[in-house]
Amino acid sequence: MSYELDKGCYTGIIKKSFQTEGVMLSTTRFYVGQNEGGLHSHKNPIITFIYQGGDIEYRQSNSYERKAGEFFYYPAGQPHKTISRNIYSQNLNIEFDIEYFSESSLSSKDITSSLKNIDSKFLALKLLQEVHTNDSLSSDSIDILVYDLISKSKENLKTNKPKWVDTLSELLNSRWQHQISLNELSAIVGVHAVTISKQFRKYFNCTYGEYMRKLKVKNSIELVKNSDMPLIDIAYYCGFADHSHFTRNFKCYTGFLPKVFRNL
Repeated sequence: MSYELDKGCYTGIIKKSFQTEGVMLSTTRFYVGQNEGGLHSHKNPIITFIYQGGDIEYRQSNSYERKAGEFFYYPAGQPHKTISRNIYSQNLNIEFDIEYFSESSLSSKDITSSLKNIDSKFLALKLLQEVHTNDSLSSDSIDILVYDLISKSKENLKTNKPKWVDTLSELLNSRWQHQISLNELSAIVGVHAVTISKQFRKYFNCTYGEYMRKLKVKNSIELVKNSDMPLIDIAYYCGFADHSHFTRNFKCYTGFLPKVFRNL
């Protein structure tokens, strides 16, 4: 038997929350064997970003592991439950008023697609930072960041995208720790280096260097928050020249210094 949670209510312990027009952000913490809440749904649609820990979720007769660094979208009224917390988990929840998506002309498919964008984790952490900052500028900043987060699907659906673009994307995401020259990329994907150079921004929405730095930071997020690995070791493991280079880029893309995010 499922029960419905009203706006702003969660089975976990609410640490912080922030309300703007049409959107409520909340951070929640869950402990082992506690706050599981049984089978429940939410009155409003919700995006959850797990930034620490994880759990096992049951939804629509399926079960799967939810890991740190992952997004999950819950349409209004969809029953689910979570169990087996790993020490403790921390989530950022973005709850939308029912009218929000219809007014922005976005579907559930659009939202799911947007959450796969390379910038989605960075936007989520910048939202988390605004919840903690909570000053006179936070409301407008949150509105802009939320819309950026859920509207990235438009960038993922570019028409007439050459086949080599997907091949290049897969290659870069699998070899994100390495320094790969344009000539090497050209030889692997079978497209002239000049073509890659000219077309890269069109399909990846940034330069090649920016994209690789984003991949390195993206892959460092879970290590910073969910491991005891020293930050300097994370910097070298993720391919940064030194600790300061890592710190600058982490702060640029997430809004947090690595040591601040680790202790959050």
